[in-house]
Amino acid sequence: MATVAEPTSSVEEIRFVVGAAGSRYALAAAGSILGLPVLAFLSGSETLLFYVHVSLGAFWFGLDYFFRYVMAPALDRAGPETAAAVIPHLTPKIMVVGESLTVGTIGSGIALAYRLDYWASPTIYLWGALAVTGVMLLIAFGPLHSLQTAMLVELASSDPDGGRVGQLNNRALRWLMGMTGLMLVVIAMMTGLRGLLPAAGG
Repeated sequence: MATVAEPTSSVEEIRFVVGAAGSRYALAAAGSILGLPVLAFLSGSETLLFYVHVSLGAFWFGLDYFFRYVMAPALDRAGPETAAAVIPHLTPKIMVVGESLTVGTIGSGIALAYRLDYWASPTIYLWGALAVTGVMLLIAFGPLHSLQTAMLVELASSDPDGGRVGQLNNRALRWLMGMTGLMLVVIAMMTGLRGLLPAAGG
């Protein structure tokens, strides 16, 4: 990856990540992930929208788990040289997919709630899920995005600071751990919406 200047805005950060991932890859990945729930919603089929939502959610959770609990420890054991060679190529692609999954899963969930008329009489489970997913969006496109971008910029510099890269990575992984916990909370809320938990007042 060529040496780059530090992005100074959110737009520049997004452009940098898209460029690092490859514009064609980013367009194909984001387009397919975000296009599926749109097509499912426009089809008018609640069943199709449900399965698209569940599939995106499962993919999102699996990617988060893999990145936090499989890839990160493996790269840590492999040593800084291996990590420095792999991260600049892999992380931008994971960011594009992960952030698209965040929007696609949450958006399809809100659309599914609309199709199932949950918004006609919203329960505490629905409001709880909405609040938690709002926090997840803020994390995904706030500190997590910024930390991962800063790590990529550092690795692309002429003289990368391994210590700073490690600190940025550790902070990003802590945010990812928080995202995993919030995902489990949302799953519990969804269980309540499906009537598998005790009823709660609206």
